Amino acid sequence: MMKNSVAMLAVCMLAQSHLAIAAGAPAPQEINIVLLGTKGGPSLLNTARLPQATALTIGDKIWLIDAGYGASLQLVKNGIPLRNINTILLTHLHSDHILDYPSLLMNAWASGLKDHTIQVYGPPGTQAMTKASWKVFDRDITLRMEEEGKPDPRNLVKATDIGQGVIYKDELVTISALKVPHSPFPDGEAFAYRFDTQGKRIVFSGDTSWFPPLATFAQGADILVHEAVHVPSVAKLANSIGNGKTLAEAIASHHTTIEDVGKIAREAHVKKLVLSHLVPATVADDVWQQEAMKNYPGPVIVGHDNMTLNVP
Repeated sequence: MMKNSVAMLAVCMLAQSHLAIAAGAPAPQEINIVLLGTKGGPSLLNTARLPQATALTIGDKIWLIDAGYGASLQLVKNGIPLRNINTILLTHLHSDHILDYPSLLMNAWASGLKDHTIQVYGPPGTQAMTKASWKVFDRDITLRMEEEGKPDPRNLVKATDIGQGVIYKDELVTISALKVPHSPFPDGEAFAYRFDTQGKRIVFSGDTSWFPPLATFAQGADILVHEAVHVPSVAKLANSIGNGKTLAEAIASHHTTIEDVGKIAREAHVKKLVLSHLVPATVADDVWQQEAMKNYPGPVIVGHDNMTLNVP
């Protein structure tokens, strides 16, 4: 009798799931984070790490968070077609986060973008930067439209200057933006982003100094991708670039120390901390982990270029 009851219950549950799918309930989509560039700062002293860019994929939807130098190549290397990008989110307009943005738009168009519009969200100045990007390639665009019959790429990209709050919402995902302090940018010109999707929460800090409200914003996140600076190593980096003391002080004050990143992760009760935008990029993985774990008891992953993280 018990076996019959269990079997009947299983049949009923299966039938309900089929009815839900038939009624239009969205099937769960696989979520992956692809770290494309994990170093902080615009200098290219070696190619072990490239500047900031991260892809978030949910099923066949592609969101790109920042577009530092090399983003186009890294996307292709990871099997993500440029023409399939749905949305680009810019955290702020420092060059190590946007240097590949103009070429990314052109590369997407050259690779076959034609059937959908790439939505771009970023701080004030994003729209103006996008218009300026098209002007750089104006001659090339005109010739290719005339000779190759390509659509006008300027009609395939829509840029929006955002403020704090929910910036996008559909049946799959809600994306929210939080203003974060990243001197010397004025208030409202640097953002963290939060993705709430299918019962999961993924947060990207962007560039920020120590900012306790970020812990509230990231509360309960399955993954927090946070920038980090290792202060003892910054002076050596600054001296190798030039303008040592001034540069070192600026770097340390405009970013979050690795110890404080651990505090944010702990206070936010995140399930996993992922470190990216590493300054300096040459610090050993175990050093980053040990410093973060002084304040955060959970798992710490030191990001590397071309690393893919599944969000189960």
